[in-house]
Amino acid sequence: MKKLLWGVGVFVGVAGCAVTENDSVEQELRACPELVRRDESGNPRNAAGQIRQCWPGNARCFCDRDNDCYAEEGYVPCQPLSAAVTTDSGVRDSGVRDSGVRDSGVRDSGVRDSGVRQAATMDAGARDAGPVISVPATADTVSYTGSFAARNGRSRAQLHVAGEARDVTVYVPTTRPSAPALVLAFHGTNGSGDVMLDESSARAMADRSGAVFIAPDSRWMPRGDWDHATEETYWQTSGVSPGANPDLLLTRAIIVEAQRRFGIDPRRIYAIGHSNGGFFAELVATQLSSRIAGFAVSSAGLVRCSTTRGCSFQGSGSTCAALRSQAGWCGCSGPDLPGPIPTSGRIPPAYLTHGTRDPLVSVQYTCALAERMAGAGAAATVVLRNGDGHVMPETFALDAWAFLSSRRLP
Repeated sequence: MKKLLWGVGVFVGVAGCAVTENDSVEQELRACPELVRRDESGNPRNAAGQIRQCWPGNARCFCDRDNDCYAEEGYVPCQPLSAAVTTDSGVRDSGVRDSGVRDSGVRDSGVRDSGVRQAATMDAGARDAGPVISVPATADTVSYTGSFAARNGRSRAQLHVAGEARDVTVYVPTTRPSAPALVLAFHGTNGSGDVMLDESSARAMADRSGAVFIAPDSRWMPRGDWDHATEETYWQTSGVSPGANPDLLLTRAIIVEAQRRFGIDPRRIYAIGHSNGGFFAELVATQLSSRIAGFAVSSAGLVRCSTTRGCSFQGSGSTCAALRSQAGWCGCSGPDLPGPIPTSGRIPPAYLTHGTRDPLVSVQYTCALAERMAGAGAAATVVLRNGDGHVMPETFALDAWAFLSSRRLP
């Protein structure tokens, strides 16, 4: 296969198609627009049999681990001949903005779940309105092996990351945009990716929205931590560096593999989770904030006690202000857990839900996270379920999507 030319000074429009020095520039550009179809080996070819490559960062373009980037099936990757320019590297490119063509999609019927209307759920993707950008020289360099199956519906996959085999549940809706959103979902203690898919309304959310849903399994940990009294299966939140924490490395690998396999829109990647998985979703959102457009957590929050069990506050009401005035409100002021929550700068917008009578993870922690985000100027919607305990709402994924679907990275 021909490689892309990565020369310094290459500037492309967001929807640009690469033309190598061996191509006839005039002939190729005049062939636009053109359809792309997969051959027997999965290579994207046009009607003339040429492999169609595109630039990383393109919503309808996936890159493999060698940084070779290819057009998705059905994608029209070229720009009109009149817009072509020559850059310093000798590569022709359009040098113009994206045309703004949207996937048509369909709208949801307006069925209500848990009081939340799921509107416009077949997301057509964001219209690019940004300037011509400089092509980055590299993508995420996370090391992994394994792949996701290129088929619709439910499947299990295994990625090898940081010396361990990690199991992942993948759900791909039959009908989806050419550049779908990605929802990363993290289960609670002793749970699994299958549990998140089956018990959170995830399939309904994915089928209505066209988003790809991926839920990995956590690992058996031989000892407890601030959130666990003893050994259990849970997400590692100590060592928050994305380059060292094994579970953050897994998350990075999932994002890269999902973009390679499904053409995920890099501006529409979200993290959701319940309980320990909610704490980890927060860590993903804050430590990978340049890649996460928004997050949603159930029964988690910001802990400043030494352990989750350090605060046992329960209350009644539908707002944090109402709870704060009640007896038993805790006064912990230690370091942020599961990890540092910024007091300024970008925090991805969040949907936060919690039962006010949660006996395991106090609702006060969700109120603390909401307060921190408000102080940093970050958007957050808080839904307190009066009298509810430590449960994940059956409509959690649908409710979260109603908030997240309009959130996109610039």
